[in-house]
Amino acid sequence: MPEEVKIDSNTEIDQALKEFEAKSSAEDMQNAPEIPKIPEVPKMVGWVMKLSGGAIKEQRQAEYVLFGVVVLMFAVSLFLFFSNNRSGAKPLPYEATYKP
Repeated sequence: MPEEVKIDSNTEIDQALKEFEAKSSAEDMQNAPEIPKIPEVPKMVGWVMKLSGGAIKEQRQAEYVLFGVVVLMFAVSLFLFFSNNRSGAKPLPYEATYKP
C-alpha cells in the first residue's frame, strides 16, 4: 500500500480528515467495554453456603458438599442402571406378539 498521499491544494480534505480522526478516536474511548468483575465465590458455592444456614462457612467446604452430591447422584444412577428387575417379569412368547 502506498504511504500517505498528500494533496497540498485541497485543505478541505485535510480538515475533514482531522475531524474524522478526532471523532473516531473519541468514539473508541467511549465504546470501550468494561471489564466484568469476577465474583470472589462462584454462585453455586455461594448458594450452598447460604442454604446451609451457617453450617458451611468456607468456600472449600461448600465445594466438598457439591462434590459429594455429584458422587451420590452418580452412585444412584449406576445402581438404577445395573440393578436387575427382581419381579420375575419374563418376555412375552413369540406366539403372543406375532399373529399371522
